[in-house]
Amino acid sequence: MSLAAQDSPAATTPRLGESAVWTAAFAAAAVVGCVAVAVAPLAAYVWLIALFGIPHVVSELRYCDERFSGRSSRAALAAIGTLLGGLALTRLLGTYGAVSGFVSGPLELGFGAALALAAALFMRRWKLAGFAAAGVVAYGALEAPFLTFLIWAWLHNLTPLAFVAEALEGRARRRALLALCLPFFVVPGFVALGGLDWLTQALFAHDAARAGSAFGAGSKPLQAFLPGGVRMAEALPLFQAAVVSQVMHYVAVIALLPRLLAKGGAREGRLAPWPRWPVFYALMAAAGLASLAFYYVDFGEARAAYALAAALHSWIELPVFLMALGGGFSLPTGAQSPPEPTTR
Repeated sequence: MSLAAQDSPAATTPRLGESAVWTAAFAAAAVVGCVAVAVAPLAAYVWLIALFGIPHVVSELRYCDERFSGRSSRAALAAIGTLLGGLALTRLLGTYGAVSGFVSGPLELGFGAALALAAALFMRRWKLAGFAAAGVVAYGALEAPFLTFLIWAWLHNLTPLAFVAEALEGRARRRALLALCLPFFVVPGFVALGGLDWLTQALFAHDAARAGSAFGAGSKPLQAFLPGGVRMAEALPLFQAAVVSQVMHYVAVIALLPRLLAKGGAREGRLAPWPRWPVFYALMAAAGLASLAFYYVDFGEARAAYALAAALHSWIELPVFLMALGGGFSLPTGAQSPPEPTTR
């Protein structure tokens, strides 16, 4: 993936550092996540998205803004922003029944393909990758939209690895990605192969497939990662692995990515006047508690509202990663970045 330091000679390369702290943080997250899904996977998923869903969405949007907006041309920002607006409207209409899901689903994927195509137009190299991504998403929209959404949901949990790869370079990048393979691949892989379920039943005679859900959600959370109609007993290890992977995703987005910004990853030209980090985290804590209350009152409505925010933050990653790969974030000579907000 193309690095900021390659795209702009003046860019500084952030370093992860503090390896012992991050090792402890991800190890603790792995233990907590595994224990939670071993006891009650459906409830663990509901509590996870209720408390941390909105904070992680806003944290990632802030990262994308501070890291990439100032390095994008106005034309790229306008094209991507317009397509994201159309995608959000499509999701909104589909969620609340104004448009049939048989129409809104493929149409949303069509906007996703258009985002990849727009990114390809601004890539200076590897344009074929952008066109290929657009073609794959378009094919999914036409032939298997629901399966495409499920694949996108699984891949989305791995996106912090791409953000880290883009922000670091050289030895620091290799060491960080190697370390992150443990929480993002090794631990979920062990869970997906049934290791956690075997330990739970062997040591405690506890069948997690029979555990309850939360907030009246029932088995609905299964549909976030698995085809409809699948039974918990059959899907247990895969669903547990998906939830553990999502725990790692949330830790990386809420804690690790902001640290990358603080270590030199931020760029001038952000679009939103983001508050200072202590204020930001206080607001995110309040948002998480408000979201939890919403889920408690009405799981269905809360999940529908969150799905809109989640769609925006996940689809924005596609053009960001493609443009980073293809050197699309270097402004041409004489181009101007969006104005820097006067307040923070």
